[in-house]
Amino acid sequence: MQKFSDISPAVIWVFLFFTLSLSSATRQFIWLMSLVGIAMCARDPKGFFGTDGIRRFWVVLSCFLVPAVLSLFDAINVERAVSGVVRFMAYGFAVWVMLQIKLDRPESHRMMSLLGAVLMVWVVDGLVQLLTGLSVFGNPLIELDSGHTLVTGSFRTGYGSTLAILSPFYLEALRRTRGGFAVSVLSLPLFATIVMSGNEASILHALFALCGYALVLCRVERGADTVPWLVSLSVCFCLAVVAGSVLTETFRASASGQAATDTYRALEYLPDFWISAWSGFLDHWVNGVGVRGWGSLAVSLDNLSNLPVTDRWHPHLFVLEVAVDTGVPGLMGYLFFFVFLGRRLFDKRIEIALCSLIVMLALFPLNSAVSFYSYFSGNFLFLTLALLIALDRDIPLPSEIDSAVETVAVRAESDR
Repeated sequence: MQKFSDISPAVIWVFLFFTLSLSSATRQFIWLMSLVGIAMCARDPKGFFGTDGIRRFWVVLSCFLVPAVLSLFDAINVERAVSGVVRFMAYGFAVWVMLQIKLDRPESHRMMSLLGAVLMVWVVDGLVQLLTGLSVFGNPLIELDSGHTLVTGSFRTGYGSTLAILSPFYLEALRRTRGGFAVSVLSLPLFATIVMSGNEASILHALFALCGYALVLCRVERGADTVPWLVSLSVCFCLAVVAGSVLTETFRASASGQAATDTYRALEYLPDFWISAWSGFLDHWVNGVGVRGWGSLAVSLDNLSNLPVTDRWHPHLFVLEVAVDTGVPGLMGYLFFFVFLGRRLFDKRIEIALCSLIVMLALFPLNSAVSFYSYFSGNFLFLTLALLIALDRDIPLPSEIDSAVETVAVRAESDR
């Protein structure tokens, strides 16, 4: 692990987040890390679970893993359900590799800045797609049957929500430049691109991200420039909503997109999906229909027979997907997850509070872009939760810093 740890921790984390836009790249990295973790656990179980942070990761992971295991007993599609359970268990072993990397406060600030640069690359990618019909990485603009246009960048349906989830890190990186209103203008293209993604849930996602960031900042940073900074961000957000809507209407007719596949066409049937998912939950409330099982259930439903439903579709609402797939145990685990993470929002260390916010945004209950139990959402949960635990472990509390300074001062005085 020595050569691995010699690389800047900030660069490693940013690279892993960047691979989210490279389709299966993150998935392959996580599987490889899980194999390393399994080998380490088999060789030295006490050493594996004795690693600082491992137990906390497994506790939070159990909020979803335990309900997923319980759902296997009545799973409609056993193969997909087992695949989901195995993947969640793999996260618990893969995290051992990530926790070998030390991430102190300077490195965490560097990571936020680098991640902000990556977000700008993704923003440009989406703008190019809107203007030309193709993104920088060759992904086409999507046109729904209703005439609605979707900007997907390199993330397919998860484009806008991904930008919204990671936006607090970008906003904090801007704030630390101490540039005031002039620098806050740089948040405008980020918010505008989220609006242009064409997914209304992503706009709501970004609004909650901004409100959460304001809550953290007002509690941790009480300087005179905090309120003006938040006001300027709010103004930029409002301008971005207007600008994003205008740009979408202006340029969507000038660029030819690709006709929507079934994956994107699903976004036009959301009310039907939500009604079906709620009905499925009422019929299978004890332990659900199995992870990623709603699609298999929906195929057999008469009220959805006129839609091109496949077993790979999902309800397009996180809270409903958890409910129908894993039943009441899943909803309880989902609630416990937010209770655990909500406590960290009130941490005195702004890095921890912001990272906790991002983990919560990654599993935002009203997210309708991607599947809760998809590889993409699972990878996002793994990366953000592992990052939170690493930061919590490596960044000392203010009281610990004061105590250390006092100890050094006492020793210096005694040496005299």
